[in-house]
Amino acid sequence: MAFGSRDPARPQSPCQISGLPNGAWLIALVAVWVLFGLIGHDPWKPDEAHYFGVVLDFLQRGDWTIPTLAGEPFVEKPPLFYLVAAAFATLGGGVLPLHDAARLATGWFVGIALLFLGLTGRELYGRGYGPAAVLLMIGCVGTLARLHQLITDVALFAGMSVGTYGLALARRSTFGGGVALGIGAACAFLSKGLLGPGWLGLTALILPFFRIWRTRTYAGALGAAALVAIIPATIWMVALYMRSPDLFFEWFVNNNFGRFLGFARLGTRNAPGFYVYTLLWYAFPVLPLAGYAAWTAWRDRARSTALREMQLPALLAAVIVGVLALASDSRDLYLMPVMLPLSLLAAQGVCRIPLFGTRALSASARWILGGLALSLWLVWLSLVTGIPSALQTMMLAYQPGFVPDVRWLPVALAVVATVVAGATMIRRARMAGSALTQWATAATLCWVLATTLWTPYLDAGKSYRAMMQSLVHELPSNGCVASLRLGEPQRALLVYYARTTTARLEAKPDAACPALLVQGTHATGATPRSNGWTLVWEGARPGDAKELYRLYRRDVAADRAIVRFPN
Repeated sequence: MAFGSRDPARPQSPCQISGLPNGAWLIALVAVWVLFGLIGHDPWKPDEAHYFGVVLDFLQRGDWTIPTLAGEPFVEKPPLFYLVAAAFATLGGGVLPLHDAARLATGWFVGIALLFLGLTGRELYGRGYGPAAVLLMIGCVGTLARLHQLITDVALFAGMSVGTYGLALARRSTFGGGVALGIGAACAFLSKGLLGPGWLGLTALILPFFRIWRTRTYAGALGAAALVAIIPATIWMVALYMRSPDLFFEWFVNNNFGRFLGFARLGTRNAPGFYVYTLLWYAFPVLPLAGYAAWTAWRDRARSTALREMQLPALLAAVIVGVLALASDSRDLYLMPVMLPLSLLAAQGVCRIPLFGTRALSASARWILGGLALSLWLVWLSLVTGIPSALQTMMLAYQPGFVPDVRWLPVALAVVATVVAGATMIRRARMAGSALTQWATAATLCWVLATTLWTPYLDAGKSYRAMMQSLVHELPSNGCVASLRLGEPQRALLVYYARTTTARLEAKPDAACPALLVQGTHATGATPRSNGWTLVWEGARPGDAKELYRLYRRDVAADRAIVRFPN
């Protein structure tokens, strides 16, 4: 393939999106969406708990080369997210609880991702498409909760967004496109390994099959990107290998290729076609709008440039989904990066949506999401007032650890959000941009209500705090506790809440501790491997009908009363 001359012109799509919010309103809406939900609850199982455990270990040990969890090497992911979260925990730990301060790193990465998503939309299509892509992204159903969690995937999400912008910019700027693509690839690599750079690299290599990408500018940008990306990646890999070749092998082979190909047995497996049916709800309303954009662009390909403008996001979405479909493990969490190119495609769909589509989107925002917001208010009022009592009884039975109360500051924020959103949604939208704004506003309102009114209720069932506080009174004074079948989240939170690091019998079978903590289930029990242990405590999270924990002691008389934490 011959490389032609450089086209410095930034594209300007002839299709314009009318009714989008001005800059101040857009920034305020996005800021509310990003910031709400980052503080106010404990680390939740499964993902937040063990990732926070790694952050906690870094704060205690300061080892940037080898991530550890509860004192043991944990090289499942490279260290970028842990380092940034630890920095936020250090800066904000004096004002906020340590886990809340660490979770601010999530807002940092998500903010970067949304910024570069907007820049990519503008770079590909012209003015107006950046805000549209961002509004579509924050209105997605599947990513709403995930993009507010303390997980490494948000750093991968940011890296993919920066890298996608680099690919778009590389058509007209060797330096800018190359640096952005390289930084994005490095961020993706240092967040989650080879997967993110693999998506970006494969997309970058396929793009020159399209004529507009066969330029010297684009070729130079790829070379610059390789140089920028390889430096930080090499520094960490060399440092890890010099510290421990075995840990380097575990990370490079088992946690990259082994997880993908299935021979390491590390991931979650679902039925074939998992991503197909998951995307139907996960990517709503982006997926139908992206499909509509692709159909209209193909229909008008003879007289429109839309198909050419959509080459990058369409190819990137296909690459991400195709690679995920080949992987042996599957989770809805892994679909987060594909929302970036789908949002870019859907922005074209919003531009071309007919009048009945505008009305349908506006009506959905006002009646479906508005109805959900009203339901959140009404059920919460029943929960804290007891009217009707039958509904309150049902809700309390589902979350027995929750004690109804009113926290006035969150309630005041919920009222303000409801009034502002209501003013935005009170009239039916007549322009596509206004309908999209209503959808994003309604989705943000639902999220604000969930994170102000409902967080205490959700935290009562997802938090291990109460259970750990009950357990800590029965732990031996010398601090030596062995554990059996104790999961990574529980080990991490035991360090956080009880200042106790267990000696795992799976790794140290000869550990001679006077206490043994066993994790099991209510169905199978939680029993030690040998006799000679006396049960002194058992418990679980309130309302958890699956997990069961039992603490045994060697030096306690057999007739001592057993402490049971209510579940």
